[in-house]
Amino acid sequence: MVKYIRQRKQSTDDWFQSVVNNGLGFLKSSISNLDKSPRNSIIDLYTAIELFFKARLMKEHWSLILSKPEDANKDKFENGDFHSVYLEQAEKRLKNICGEKFKKEAIENFKVLNEHRNQIVHFAHTDFSGSESDVVIEHWASWFFLHDLITNQWVDVFHEFQDKIDVIHKQVIKNRGFLEAKYHAVTSKIKIEVKKGSEIISCTSCEFESGVVIKSNVWGKDFECLVCNVKDLKLIDITTTIPCNYCGIDLSYFLLKKHTCPDCQKEITLEYALEKYTIIYKEDDPEARYDDGVEPIAYCHNCVSDVPTVINIEGLWVCVMCEDRGWTALDCEHCGSFVTGDTETIQYFACHRCEDEVREAFKVEMEEYENKI
Repeated sequence: MVKYIRQRKQSTDDWFQSVVNNGLGFLKSSISNLDKSPRNSIIDLYTAIELFFKARLMKEHWSLILSKPEDANKDKFENGDFHSVYLEQAEKRLKNICGEKFKKEAIENFKVLNEHRNQIVHFAHTDFSGSESDVVIEHWASWFFLHDLITNQWVDVFHEFQDKIDVIHKQVIKNRGFLEAKYHAVTSKIKIEVKKGSEIISCTSCEFESGVVIKSNVWGKDFECLVCNVKDLKLIDITTTIPCNYCGIDLSYFLLKKHTCPDCQKEITLEYALEKYTIIYKEDDPEARYDDGVEPIAYCHNCVSDVPTVINIEGLWVCVMCEDRGWTALDCEHCGSFVTGDTETIQYFACHRCEDEVREAFKVEMEEYENKI
């Protein structure tokens, strides 16, 4: 096969930087196109999303970005001579290989955006009008989920790009005027939902009181926003306070967006918050866990931290690191770890800390059994 383009040879780290910068470039283009070329804005936004998924895979291992990792060749990779994965493949590998967990609503949103993109690029789109207001709302919802990923779940992977991401986010927010117009347009629908008995809450994305609650759980509420179309889970607020370790003011750590003291602007570290909330937990339940001095802290299956970060506050098991909540904490019968997660999976199979070991043992056992037959 004839190659018409030859890439400059780069190291794995250089390629990672190139992919991220390419993604940032498409994000900037997507925002600038909102006014003059709405359809191109959608195309550029989806391209950026796919590039960030690829970059996350590359950070785990360069071969994971290849469509066929079994044919991996380092020299070819460094020369850019390979076919890379699509978003759906990248998502699957991040789940199965890296243990990543994604919001169902986020993945569904990305897939819908991809359908818009495919219709626009490969044929023609009859339903999507491409008008500026429609594109802004579509753009807002997809950017909300991508921004959440790269500034929270993937913040360690893209930490050196956070300043550039913040600049882009500020540009996106400038289009809030379209959402305000939409909010006024759907006010009557919101009133109808209220009369029907529906609960309306503040949207986690656009922050308007326009989220129709679909399902309520002890840990939060699933909702769909009538303004920006975002479907998300709004976690129940944890209001228990701890003192700032600098100025002493009482603050609700779980309600702080950037975990900085609103009074002195100093950072409230994870370690400090965990220490203080553990003390509160022990005071509320002096016999928590065991009498032999074992800390009443569980390992989180969501952020899979190497240290236990989950404590019980206000009747909920809450991870101080990723703030996931509502799961049951129990002892794993296989490794003895105190963990959160699906109860039946832990009891009848394994927890997230020992599942690889248990799976491997099961594999060996099956092979021995088959050899005896």
